[in-house]
Amino acid sequence: MGRSAMVFPVHVRTACLALSFALFAVTGFSTGTLAQSYPSRPVTLMVPFPAGSTTDLVGRILADELSKAVGQSVVIDNRGGAGGSVGSEAVARSTPDGYTLLMGTIGTHSINPAVYAKINYDPINDFSPIIQFGTAPNVLVVNPDLPVKNVKDLIAYVAANPGKVNYGSSGNGTSNHLSGAMFVARNGLKATHVPYRGGSQAITDLLRGEVQFMFYHYLPLLGHIKDGKLRAIAITSANRIDALPGVPVMKEAGMDDFEVSAWFGVWAPAKTPKDVVAKLNQTILKIIKSPEVQKSLQAQGIDPVAGSPEDLLNLNKAELARWSKAVEQAGAKLSN
Repeated sequence: MGRSAMVFPVHVRTACLALSFALFAVTGFSTGTLAQSYPSRPVTLMVPFPAGSTTDLVGRILADELSKAVGQSVVIDNRGGAGGSVGSEAVARSTPDGYTLLMGTIGTHSINPAVYAKINYDPINDFSPIIQFGTAPNVLVVNPDLPVKNVKDLIAYVAANPGKVNYGSSGNGTSNHLSGAMFVARNGLKATHVPYRGGSQAITDLLRGEVQFMFYHYLPLLGHIKDGKLRAIAITSANRIDALPGVPVMKEAGMDDFEVSAWFGVWAPAKTPKDVVAKLNQTILKIIKSPEVQKSLQAQGIDPVAGSPEDLLNLNKAELARWSKAVEQAGAKLSN
């Protein structure tokens, strides 16, 4: 004979149901209380690049203002290495409580996963997106000794000198490296990529003529361009920039679908409570909209951008797909 189902008395079932509702209420209250009391101690903002880098400068602007807004210290942790992958992985493995945040970039969340054969984090599934923080276009510059006045001239010059022209970058897997690789591949050219450990030496060698052209963030190049030591021939954003109003965008220069803007965003580890993510989003949104912060970002050549966590997630997914395709077409995949 089969064992009959166990039946609890009505008063026991009622008590269990009441306990379930009580636990649900306590859980809901705890989550809400966490968001209301957050942060109750210092917050770490991981910057996965060295001090003095553009990402570091952007991170420090955010850290200062976020500290004022929440009444707690926001401490910068510069942990560079592997194009930002080292610091990003550390955040991905951190406790998802809102006390460890990442100032990530197009590199950490779109280019590195596309370029490197293996990285130790998933840019989508290992993070909770909070908010995009800004964008920064690159400029295509050439050494002025080159007989090149525009993009068409550069294409013709490199085509006429296969394998003899070098282009620099601030390192393998950076947006300026991939911009150069994509430019070369799409035009069927042969040119040698010269990666440097950061932008400063790359700029120095471009000025010396050791490398002949480079895509790079325009702000460090602006003085050299205005002094005639470098020639700017195109901007990689959708629209011209006020700092270089006479320089056309790539589409105007004859290359469609060549928009490459570095971008910055703030992430927390995956499974960070949604209320904490929402609170951070709204707090940072107000910071970005502040005239003082917008002025500080623009002084670094950064266009302020604000939005929802979903906006950052959608940007991340679209850029990851785009750069995966670009890396494949350019043959720029790198072993670790």
